[in-house]
Amino acid sequence: MSYAELAVTTNFSFLRGASHPQEFVRQAAELGYAAIGIADRNTLAGVVRAYGEWKDIAQDERPQLLIGARLVFRDGTPDILAYPKDRKAYGRLSRLISIGKLRAEKGECLLDFADLLEYRRSGLLRVRTLSLLTLAATPPPARHFVRGGRKPAEAESRAAMCGARA
Repeated sequence: MSYAELAVTTNFSFLRGASHPQEFVRQAAELGYAAIGIADRNTLAGVVRAYGEWKDIAQDERPQLLIGARLVFRDGTPDILAYPKDRKAYGRLSRLISIGKLRAEKGECLLDFADLLEYRRSGLLRVRTLSLLTLAATPPPARHFVRGGRKPAEAESRAAMCGARA
């Protein structure tokens, strides 16, 4: 049975992760993981060091390295793990994060769900919502998104993006 860790937060997620990305990649290889997904909070900063370690591991021992980011929103949208499917999508994810960082003070990133919708239309990412205990195989129902006075159309958009039924 293969195991993959998909929501790794490194020390590049300030005050949230403690270990260096290269330590996670090395440990994943030593434990025989099939894959490891580096997904720091609104940044791709940890992936360079993760890749550096990954390429130094013997090819037959390497876990698949998934490059992504944990998108954290200021409008109450649940965190979303974004793993670009190709180089173009990686560029769009970088741009999305840059937009959020340009709005904020240094070290912060202010993203809204509307930003993600704009980039999702262009094929930015594969979407999975996070539950409190594990990556959710089934996204929450649309009612999960209806709070804080959001319009029903916005809730439907959120649910459709995540594959949930209203």
